[in-house]
Amino acid sequence: MTCSDSEEGIGLLGGSFDPAHNGHIAITKSFLESGYLKELWLLLTPDPPHKKDQSLADYEQRYKMLQKAFKEFDNVTVSDIERQLPTPSYTIQTMQYLSKKFPDEKFYLCIGEDSLQEFKQWKEWQSILEYCELLVAQRPSGKVVELDPEIAGKTHFVTHQPVEVSSTSIRHAVADGKDVSKMVPPEVDRLIKQFNLYKN
Repeated sequence: MTCSDSEEGIGLLGGSFDPAHNGHIAITKSFLESGYLKELWLLLTPDPPHKKDQSLADYEQRYKMLQKAFKEFDNVTVSDIERQLPTPSYTIQTMQYLSKKFPDEKFYLCIGEDSLQEFKQWKEWQSILEYCELLVAQRPSGKVVELDPEIAGKTHFVTHQPVEVSSTSIRHAVADGKDVSKMVPPEVDRLIKQFNLYKN
């Protein structure tokens, strides 16, 4: 589907953002420039079900870093809405909550190609598609993904040039005493130092 086939809505980009980094900034810009969104909500996840073996930085610290990283974006809202919901933080319950709270809004779930390939493993994935459509950031050289027709009918692709950085690589770099100032926004770098995060 193309943008002309669909109305503008609110994009939802969820994650643990541990920490927020330049890759998150880049993908946010790609989603906002797609023409599908009037605004984007960043949903900070307190307890991601797929990261049970990972110890996360304190929620308030992650929330503050995320706010600072996106403070220059007028149409981005950092939301702690998932903190008000039962844990672990499943997307289906977030979508049910938001759809009930904002019944007149159209929602797009913003994800990367890797998440799209795993989407059928998500809890109640078919129910998720009753509440939103998928907005997928696609690498320019991305292979065409064979999608289940049920998913394909609710999926839109957005061209995206990814920044090769991950929260995991940043945490490892900090633990090794390396400089991460080129991987994260300046305010996030400052807060990592202030909170003394990711040290072994």
